[in-house]
Amino acid sequence: MNIKLVYASLTGNTEMLSDLMIEKFEEEKGLEIEKLFIEDMEDFDFLDDADAFIVATYTYGEGELPEEMEEFFEALADKDYEGKIYGVIGTGDTIYDEYCVSVDQFNEQIAKTGATNPTENLKIEIEADTDEDFENIDKFIESFASAL
Repeated sequence: MNIKLVYASLTGNTEMLSDLMIEKFEEEKGLEIEKLFIEDMEDFDFLDDADAFIVATYTYGEGELPEEMEEFFEALADKDYEGKIYGVIGTGDTIYDEYCVSVDQFNEQIAKTGATNPTENLKIEIEADTDEDFENIDKFIESFASAL
């Protein structure tokens, strides 16, 4: 099973969440996930050979996509990911009106590719540090892994 996680991180919070998710998938489900930093990608074909994937993003400022994720977001419009499983996770700050809106934007864009999201979008305020955060992470992992 080829599972990938692509992420963008400005402050390190989304990268920490990505690392936590990868660690928990491996420890709890025996699944290895390849971590890809969006800024290291040469083109946008890196998910074409994946059976399943997770997009990890943050929301910038007043609800903008991270600049480094914009081209990837646009490239998704031309993709056919029918038969693939996906999930979207992200970090944000509730001081902004548009809390974690990039997570929802990516979910909508990826859904247009024909891929299936068996999870609820995972939104974490700044970093995972509450019981509710860890419960939601566990639910995401269970739903995602069960769909594989």
